[in-house]
Amino acid sequence: MVIAAGSVKHKLTQFWSKEFFEQAGERLNRDDELTKVFAGMNTTILAVSSDKDEAFLIQVENGKISSREARPEDKAEFKFTSLYEKWEKIAKGEMRVQSEVVKGGIKFTGSMPKMLLYLGKVVRMEKKILNIIKSMNLEY
Repeated sequence: MVIAAGSVKHKLTQFWSKEFFEQAGERLNRDDELTKVFAGMNTTILAVSSDKDEAFLIQVENGKISSREARPEDKAEFKFTSLYEKWEKIAKGEMRVQSEVVKGGIKFTGSMPKMLLYLGKVVRMEKKILNIIKSMNLEY
């Protein structure tokens, strides 16, 4: 879908799509503060939408983010599984991953001690990450 803003047309990106994860990664990688904070971070994260049976593997190498389509049963250091509706609310800033994991709304699989090592960095940058995602022209 294309929307017109004045005479400029903006293409909408479908949330929870290959294009969404690629564009989000590109935008996050362009942010100098994020790159500095995430430097030295090396991990893989499998994000799964259980009701859509779709997954994306997010790879972080020395703080740089890349992603690709995956299968819900693929392996990763960390796996987060939830309904599409919850992922949408997280992207809109209406819910937080951390509180949803605690409440059981998002199923987490992986090393909790290692996740806690990364959590401080992620929480510190959470608002910036959310603002970058919110700045995308998303279609839900």
